[in-house]
Amino acid sequence: MKSRFLFANQYAWPDAAATAQLMNDVVEEASAQGVQCRVVASDRGYSDPSVRYPRDETRGSARYQRAPATAFGRERVIGRVTDYMTFLAGAAWRLLRGGRPDVVVGMSTPPILGALAVAAARIRGARSAYWAMDVYPDLAFELGAMRPNSVLGRAFAALSRWTLRRADLVIALGETMAGRLSTAGARNVAVVHNWADGDAIRPMKAEESRISAERKWTGKFVVLYSGNLGLAHEFDTLLAAAEALREEGVLVAFCGGGPRRAEVEAEVKRRSLTNVEFHPSVCREELGDLLAAGQLHAVTMRPRMAGLLVPSKVYGILAAGRPILYVGPAEGEIHDIISREDVGSSVRGGDVIRLVAEIRRFRDEPAERARAGKRARDLFDAKFTRSGQTCKLVALLANLARGA
Repeated sequence: MKSRFLFANQYAWPDAAATAQLMNDVVEEASAQGVQCRVVASDRGYSDPSVRYPRDETRGSARYQRAPATAFGRERVIGRVTDYMTFLAGAAWRLLRGGRPDVVVGMSTPPILGALAVAAARIRGARSAYWAMDVYPDLAFELGAMRPNSVLGRAFAALSRWTLRRADLVIALGETMAGRLSTAGARNVAVVHNWADGDAIRPMKAEESRISAERKWTGKFVVLYSGNLGLAHEFDTLLAAAEALREEGVLVAFCGGGPRRAEVEAEVKRRSLTNVEFHPSVCREELGDLLAAGQLHAVTMRPRMAGLLVPSKVYGILAAGRPILYVGPAEGEIHDIISREDVGSSVRGGDVIRLVAEIRRFRDEPAERARAGKRARDLFDAKFTRSGQTCKLVALLANLARGA
């Protein structure tokens, strides 16, 4: 009999959210291996909550069932929480109905969805897997969104401990995250790194990029930040470096949205930075062209974020064969990759002098830039391909379904 996997995440195909794309890759791989897949998600879009998807549809052999949710968006906490709760109510109904799955896979968007998935699995006599994209409630505590000693904070922490202890499998995005989850009570943790589509994203010269030509970046040294400008990311150091380099032909380009974009735009205006640009995110099909437009790619994290999340953008950068300029704590997956594999530079947040020096080094030494870029792509091909990581994750779930 075919295995049956039931996935739950707030966003799913065809939405452009990173978690939706990652889950879709796994669903496609599992379906190709003959697994019956069902997905429970919200009927609202991530970037634009006014977008609504069909409540029930089939793609290939996978069935997508979408729960109705409100559309207040991500700008205000109360609106985001309301969207979370309305989705969770509809998701609970769908997780408890339909054919009995062998494995229920819950992701961490919204944060308590993992607990709901584990509970649904126990009620239905299935095995459970918690695929943690972020470590909650620790991340909420560090960002100041919730106080650890508050009633809500203590309740959230207790629910998280229950989820980690009761889940038959917890999937972490890296070794640092795995350590945090194990310390928090997870009893069976496996590491599956995120990935990128190495066929769609390939090394190419910046002058071959259509986006580079359209945005008139030809002849400029572009430090590209592509992705979410989120609460866990730090931008002051990068903007200070842009200010120091404004007369040296260095352009810092932000491509994406997120809760901190307006704040960063305001700071750029305050500093009168003419060498910083903002652009919208691109669809997945255009991502390879966009990544080729940057000679150096910035990834940033605030202090104490290591192991709480792993920015998925790093794997696309590696696939594009570009060096990574990481600004953040000297620990965690990104710092470890750069330090171990020599695919870029790691700079502590606040160290503007060193950041400026590293940008100049990569600008002035094209041979070093090319060498780091080649190492990046070689590392990607060896460890972070879509097929390699999705097959690993599907194998873990299949073993779980068999009781192995």
